[in-house]
Amino acid sequence: MSIVGFNFTKISAERKQAVVGNISISNNISLKDVKEAKIGMGDRGAVRVSFAFTSTYSPNYATLLLEGDVLVIVDNKQTASIIDGWNKNKNLPTQLAGQIMNHTLDRCNIQALLLSKDLNLPSPVPLPKVHVNAPQAAGAKAEDVKATKVKKK
Repeated sequence: MSIVGFNFTKISAERKQAVVGNISISNNISLKDVKEAKIGMGDRGAVRVSFAFTSTYSPNYATLLLEGDVLVIVDNKQTASIIDGWNKNKNLPTQLAGQIMNHTLDRCNIQALLLSKDLNLPSPVPLPKVHVNAPQAAGAKAEDVKATKVKKK
C-alpha cells in the first residue's frame, strides 16, 4: 500500500472574534468515504479516501475546516475487500487506516498552522518552546537556554 496522491478539496477558515482569556483548541480528523479509483496499472488498484479535518477554537473563537482526498495504491485483490469493509462497517484495515491518518495529519497540521497564522490565532498544534534553566537579573547565558525536543512516534 502506497499513498500516491493527496489534495485538498475545501479549505475554510473563520475567526469569529478576537482571542482573549482562556482558549481551548481541539483537532479532529474523520474519514468520510472510500471509493475505488481507476488508475490503469494492471494488477494494481487504488482507493480514494475522503477526509475532513477540523480545528475548533473554543469558546466560539474560530474554526478551521480542511477537506480532501488521499489516493492509495493497493493490490487489485484488496480493493474489493477494502470497499466492502467500508460500506458495511465504515472501517478500513488497521495498517491502511493508520498510514492514511498519519499522512493526512501531517499535511493538515501544516496547513492549519499556516491558516492560524494568517488569522492571527494561536497554533492548533503544539510547537517547541524555549525554557531557561537559570534566570538571572541581567538575562540568561546561552548555555542556560534549551529548546524542548519534539518526540516523533
